[in-house]
Amino acid sequence: MREKLISKDDIRSVHPIFRGCMGDFLINFINSFTGINKVNAVYDASKHEPNGWAFTTDLIQKQGLTVKVENENILKQFEHGPFITVSNHPYGHLDGIIAISVIAKYRPDFKLMVNWILNHIDTMAEHFICVNPYDKEKNTKLASLHSSLEGVKQSIEHLKAGHPMGFFPAGSVSFPHLFRPTEDREWQPSVLKLIKKAKAPIIPMYISGNNSLLYRALGLIDWRVRMVRLLHEVTNKRGKTIYVRLGQPISVEEQRKHRNIEDFGNFLKSRTYALK
Repeated sequence: MREKLISKDDIRSVHPIFRGCMGDFLINFINSFTGINKVNAVYDASKHEPNGWAFTTDLIQKQGLTVKVENENILKQFEHGPFITVSNHPYGHLDGIIAISVIAKYRPDFKLMVNWILNHIDTMAEHFICVNPYDKEKNTKLASLHSSLEGVKQSIEHLKAGHPMGFFPAGSVSFPHLFRPTEDREWQPSVLKLIKKAKAPIIPMYISGNNSLLYRALGLIDWRVRMVRLLHEVTNKRGKTIYVRLGQPISVEEQRKHRNIEDFGNFLKSRTYALK
């Protein structure tokens, strides 16, 4: 268990500027500006919990969130054996926390494919298969490819062993638009190929809502600008009710009808957003 989710030493390791005479001042500014201090407080409040499901459930409760699950009985059909969940990605880090709180209640062996940022949360590590596009020692395209392939390999092995997996096929937080509701970008072919190769039942899972107006407005400027705000979006939803809707499972036979990956992706995305 980490003393802090993101410590001052973690930030100092990023760049020499944080180790200079102004280092502590800059670190304190970064902690406040990006929301790291708030996320550290959230982590501290729930890190005592004994497992990932308990941690996510406690965190959601302490953040004043209400998560209502519709069609929850679908999960009772899968007490054993592999299945896959595919979900939209409206909030970012919070989506993974919600998914674990919903699915791991029934299947403690549930794992999510996540990026290296969410994987930093050691209290949920038992539910993660990480894909890391960055390598501290070998920051190269080859290192990125190796990490991705290793994540795919672990996911396939997990499913073949009879366990469930979850994916956010967009690979990034839902995009804001000027004239229509916030929605995922095109679901990524690399993830869709993995899902199709797994040959397991798929449960569409729709998570309601979106991030703050400020976050969405920043996204209209540039995705890198809104990323600075993303950690704040974990802690600013007190009093909000989030609905998680589970769709009817999609059999392997039905999946086979969609041979083209683009068609397969559109099919899965439409089945997910139909739950809206």
